[in-house]
Amino acid sequence: MLQLSSISKILVAGVFSLTLLKAHDMHKHEEYDAEKIADVFYALNGDSKDPHKKINHTKGFCTTGEFIPAKNITKKINIPLFAEKNIPIQVRYSLGGGNPKASDKSKPRGLAVKMEGKNDSWEIVAINTEINFAKNPEEFYNFFAMRVPKNGKVDSENIKKKTQEVESYRNFAKYLDGIGITGSVANTAYYSIHTFFIKDTKTNKLMPARFKIVPVSGVSYLSKDELAKKDDNFLESDFKSKVASKPIEYKLVFVYANEKDIIDDTTALWSGKHKEIEAGTLKVSKYDGMDCNRDVFMPNVLPNGMGEPKDPLFEVRNEIYSITFGRRQ
Repeated sequence: MLQLSSISKILVAGVFSLTLLKAHDMHKHEEYDAEKIADVFYALNGDSKDPHKKINHTKGFCTTGEFIPAKNITKKINIPLFAEKNIPIQVRYSLGGGNPKASDKSKPRGLAVKMEGKNDSWEIVAINTEINFAKNPEEFYNFFAMRVPKNGKVDSENIKKKTQEVESYRNFAKYLDGIGITGSVANTAYYSIHTFFIKDTKTNKLMPARFKIVPVSGVSYLSKDELAKKDDNFLESDFKSKVASKPIEYKLVFVYANEKDIIDDTTALWSGKHKEIEAGTLKVSKYDGMDCNRDVFMPNVLPNGMGEPKDPLFEVRNEIYSITFGRRQ
């Protein structure tokens, strides 16, 4: 088993106090700060009998493999990490939400990766949708707050009403309606949603780009009949079955923004043709149990040559991860 979880814990332990202070200092006058969003996650998904419970993307399993950078990729992208040949990775597949016994028949899914090179590292947190449901901390908070039960009941009518009133929620719901449910992580694509900044080797400039992790075997969805025959835990068993014969492979692809693309809004869906650069291949080859479910994957752990997104959710998202990880200890 890779010792990546301990590295992440050391990292978080070192910055946790500073991150909390930063969260309070920067957002103490804002109504929708990271602490308040963390509180609503616990109101929705917390368990008083299990205070150490992970409160989002709770159900998941751990795997390991390697990332193989594309040949001569550093001639295009100035990320020194990609100069290495075979980089160990730890991968966690998960479902959205706080139910550890959730059915795999749900649509929201996550992919988290720790890529640990000899001199640098990268932690990826991606989801299976190209866009997010909220563009700012207020929308993010309210999306979950309206789902918290009151007097033991969820106000479904209010959720429907708010979903239609808020453009971000409405567009995301429409997007979800347009995608199906995959029968395997080997046939699921994952997306960054945030726009990062990638250093170009020739110009040495930081270029805005999102990334996607695309399965080599292609994206495919289950029919209604196929889905009905599945149990609630088919993703894990399917993974074990597939890697018994060969690794599951994905291509890591950077998608560069066009001039008119919105790069500071995670709800903005890019359309049309874009410049794409294939950065390498992720080969996931081994089931690794449940230990990494206790770890934290931090989106702001970036390799040299990659700059942070400028949207209003990225920093808050990292603060929330630090806060909730701290509460789980």
